Amino acid sequence: MIKACELLHKRNIPCFAHTINLVVQDCLKLHCLAFLLSKCKSTVKFFKNSTIMYNKLKEAQKIEKKYSLKQEVPTRWNSAYYMIDRILNVYDAINSVLLMVSKAPPPFTADEINLLKDLAKLLSPFESATKQISSSTTVTISLKIPITCGLMHNLDKIKNNLTTTEGLEAYTCLIDGIKNRMSKYEERSLPRIATLLDPRFKKQGYRSPFNAVQGEKLLENELASLDSLDSDQPEPLTLTEKTTKTSQTLFEFVQNNIQAVPRTKRSNAILELRQYLLKMNSEEDVDPLKYWKYNEGALKVLAEKFLCVPATSTESERMFSKAGLVISNRRASLKANHVDMLLFLQKNDWIN
Repeated sequence: MIKACELLHKRNIPCFAHTINLVVQDCLKLHCLAFLLSKCKSTVKFFKNSTIMYNKLKEAQKIEKKYSLKQEVPTRWNSAYYMIDRILNVYDAINSVLLMVSKAPPPFTADEINLLKDLAKLLSPFESATKQISSSTTVTISLKIPITCGLMHNLDKIKNNLTTTEGLEAYTCLIDGIKNRMSKYEERSLPRIATLLDPRFKKQGYRSPFNAVQGEKLLENELASLDSLDSDQPEPLTLTEKTTKTSQTLFEFVQNNIQAVPRTKRSNAILELRQYLLKMNSEEDVDPLKYWKYNEGALKVLAEKFLCVPATSTESERMFSKAGLVISNRRASLKANHVDMLLFLQKNDWIN
């Protein structure tokens, strides 16, 4: 995809959801976490490979809602977090069953449980970020910069609640990953402008004030270049119906002064942009497209141009997952064209 963009002379913005997953995967490869994650996967595999053990696990859960275990798969985003979170929900039942079986994997120790709790705290913000940025029906280009800032802010707060040295090491790795892989989005023109045009964030969605100022300059230049931004002199104020054309008014000099004020596209752009940025930010659940639907002005034209859903690997990953569910052991003889039709119908069943 990068090579295609180079040949076509198109600007390339990497898939943000995939970038988030790369940051998490780098953390999970740490030597201090490798043994524990391997143990978690072995434990889940032990229960999933035996119907008897799985039934004993559900019987050992002293709660009304019985949880099933989830296995971590590197190609499935956030699957490690889901595996850890589910183990933490039922680790008492897991340990009680493992202690009763002679050839079972060793149960989890208190230190291992504490480390899993630290990992769950650290990975939770990334799971939330992936869900928000993976939408294909709402604007996501304006979320890249605020999500990066939000992850940094949340990790800083979580750091004070970590109880293990391995957890602190994982925190450092995640912070470095965000700085190396995700902070660069704040230096790209398109995310800068889109963040400013999102009424939920504006200049407050940036981590660096310098980048916010640079984004404002870019937006001002785009606004000044619009043909719809009128640069002509304003029409003279009409006199009231009671006055005649030859009569003089006491405040006629005000009209003359207004006409004398120079009006250019640049000054109109600065004025409209300043008025927009000084307004109160919208609530977090506001759809930016609906906001601009009911707000007129030259900025609306730019909102239609820049607020978009950038091309990502999210939909292709979803399609691969759906194909894996369609082609099961019981449907292994499906012809390729039938698989294509089933997937096409599933992805387009929302069309009436």
